[in-house]
Amino acid sequence: MTLTRTITIAVAFVGLGALAACSDNQNVNAATGALVGAAAGNQIGSGSGRTAATLLGAAAGAQVGAQQPTN
Repeated sequence: MTLTRTITIAVAFVGLGALAACSDNQNVNAATGALVGAAAGNQIGSGSGRTAATLLGAAAGAQVGAQQPTN
């Protein structure tokens, strides 16, 4: 994995926490997490594994986003 991809993934996950914390709605947090996770997963995968990495990233991001505390 290149340095650029590593930095992109790190920024995506930091952004996930920041964006998900902006809402009190758990569904919005989960959707935001899924989008960021899918983008990060898409950066990791290559070839036919890119689809799997994107789906796994979306699932993990949705889970993390849904677990963000609400006010």
